[in-house]
Amino acid sequence: MAGEIIALDVWDKLLILAGVALFMVLVILTLMCVLSPYCCLYQYCPFRNTNRLDGKPLINYGSTDIMLESKHDRRSYLGSIKEEESSEWSDASAKSALELRRSMSPSYVPNGSIGSLHSASQIHDGTLHFSLKYDKFDNDLLIKILEVTDLNVEDRTAILSPYIRVRLYRSHRQLFTGAVENVDTEFKTRIQKFKDNLTFNETFKTSIAATSVKHISIKFQLCDLDKYSRKIVIGECIMKLKKIHFEDFEEKVFQEKLRAPIEEESGEISIGLNYLPTAEKLYVNVVKMKIYKTPNRPQNVLDTYIKVVLMHDGKPLKKTKTGTKTEEANPEFDETFPFDVPTQELEKVYLAISAISLNTENSEQKVLGRIYIGLPFGGPAQEHWTEMIRSPRNPVLHVHKLTEQ
Repeated sequence: MAGEIIALDVWDKLLILAGVALFMVLVILTLMCVLSPYCCLYQYCPFRNTNRLDGKPLINYGSTDIMLESKHDRRSYLGSIKEEESSEWSDASAKSALELRRSMSPSYVPNGSIGSLHSASQIHDGTLHFSLKYDKFDNDLLIKILEVTDLNVEDRTAILSPYIRVRLYRSHRQLFTGAVENVDTEFKTRIQKFKDNLTFNETFKTSIAATSVKHISIKFQLCDLDKYSRKIVIGECIMKLKKIHFEDFEEKVFQEKLRAPIEEESGEISIGLNYLPTAEKLYVNVVKMKIYKTPNRPQNVLDTYIKVVLMHDGKPLKKTKTGTKTEEANPEFDETFPFDVPTQELEKVYLAISAISLNTENSEQKVLGRIYIGLPFGGPAQEHWTEMIRSPRNPVLHVHKLTEQ
């Protein structure tokens, strides 16, 4: 009957309120798992991007997804390259508008076996001696690296240039994700000659407000610079300042056991490789990057660029970089760089690619993460390079995890 009013009892009203509350909870959980990679539900989220290319699943490693999300991405990367092009090595980048003339020549496979490189020797034992002193008047924290004793690693001959890296992390509180620690300050000792007991006796000073001390943790890392110029972490230990009660002008000495390092992912980067054997040219396409954590900022928004270095036996042959993307969490670069690489050198050269954040106010630059691509490194780095060699004139796209190194 028109104008009739529906009467609801108390239980009907409670049922409606419960339904609305449940709906809101589901909406919040969906937003968390879609937007935040730190969310525990992120890996199970059915709404994450699962784009496919040419009807086939896109290549991925672990939980990382491919980052070509738009038709523009696919067109720009799958565009091909003229083999007749004869440009010299150049720091100038070319947008992926290059054309491809496909030929029917057989796939090239280099002579010799594909080598593999073990990472730095695993640490079995070792103790780091250091001291901490906090000046409450000047708000200065003094960190003194004394020595490393009883060092025992799996392969002593693999360590060439050991040193200690000191990283101060500042904890930031973020909605839904709890505390996220970002690198605030970094120091490095002088490089030593490897032996069982390494003596440093080096002091570093940094300013920290008294109210911020409890939010600081210090990671001490025993590092090595290997023959490929890679910075490798051999062992590490962590000290949280909130557990320390600093007395006035008192220097506290600590002895901490070094443990195997935990690899930290700072993001992921999509890289395309294309080798033209007749022209002997290697094209490196920097497509896109995702940033997980950023230094000095609680939000993943930075001014960033990508540096690409062609390396040979630990020495840089050619350096180039992309343009800077401002205030972006997931910058898209889509820039291609040509390198002259003779076919017989493909087994010897490799790429060192770094993601770098830029502070335009003071021109300070920090490395967010690095990857290496080439035959010496094994795993995804070797697989990408091998696939490129076996598929000449065809673009090969992989997603690599950026690690803090």
